[in-house]
Amino acid sequence: MVTQTQSGKSYEYAVAMALKNVLGDKNVSLVDSPSFKSAGADFQSLEQVAQAYNLSAATAAVEFLLNIEPNLKAAGLGKLKILVFLQSDQKGGEGDVRDIVIANSDRSWEIGISAKHQHEALKHSRLSMNIDFGKKWFGSPCSADYFAKLAPIFGRLTELKSTKALWRDVLNKDISIYLPILSAFREELLQLDKKEGQSIAPLLVSYLIGNKDFYKIIKLKHQVKIQIFNFNKTLNLAGGTEVVIKKIEKLKLPTRIVEFDFKRENSESSNTTLEMICDAGWALSFRLHNASSRVETSLKFDINLIGHPNNLQTFSVLY
Repeated sequence: MVTQTQSGKSYEYAVAMALKNVLGDKNVSLVDSPSFKSAGADFQSLEQVAQAYNLSAATAAVEFLLNIEPNLKAAGLGKLKILVFLQSDQKGGEGDVRDIVIANSDRSWEIGISAKHQHEALKHSRLSMNIDFGKKWFGSPCSADYFAKLAPIFGRLTELKSTKALWRDVLNKDISIYLPILSAFREELLQLDKKEGQSIAPLLVSYLIGNKDFYKIIKLKHQVKIQIFNFNKTLNLAGGTEVVIKKIEKLKLPTRIVEFDFKRENSESSNTTLEMICDAGWALSFRLHNASSRVETSLKFDINLIGHPNNLQTFSVLY
């Protein structure tokens, strides 16, 4: 059975191949790397129908980008040689969510793509006794009090793991585990925001969405959804004789957290999900969940964008 990770990597490989197919073999060099080889193996493990499906979706996305990225158009006309890199997952931990980087030979120009297979999640960050989310996400270390609150809960998880317990057998886990962890996380994040003069919102959103500009291409059934995150104005630049036809707007980061609390609905998810409202139209949800059937000593976030500025440009192309 193909995993979600394998499906995602296969789609990344398909995008790289579509760039070469659409722009021409002689104009595109696919940079060999462990990431590229691994993604290629995942792609080759798919049935031929699934491979063709991935390539069709990737080709539709590349053809769309060709119309808004002058340098890609120049490459397609043989006026520019480009390199295509598949990045390692480690980059995501550093806030660079681009799976694919496209650049000229000296990398004075580059754009990035985040390729998603049938999901729109931003991050899958984890919480544990060994993870200082404040330091990692926005450079402000968490307090000893925060880790003290977590200690008894993760201590219990350590004991359960030692018995090879399954999550399905843990009674009332949303109340006894998820809720107190999320409460401690929420309180600590708000305290860090206060400590830093209520200035972590732009750093937090930049880390969670991506600190490098990129095109997010989401493969759905018979269509590709494309979102354009252009915070630093590095996308849609004129290239040589090719000019910008369709202008991509610059996005503004939020300046403050307006509200951060548990999801307001009478359901089980209200104990496992926090929602953050920021200014400038940004809103995020943080759903905490177990990432495997067996109990582990860390829990994973499923972080999604639930609100955004009106000028976040989104397009859909059929394939």
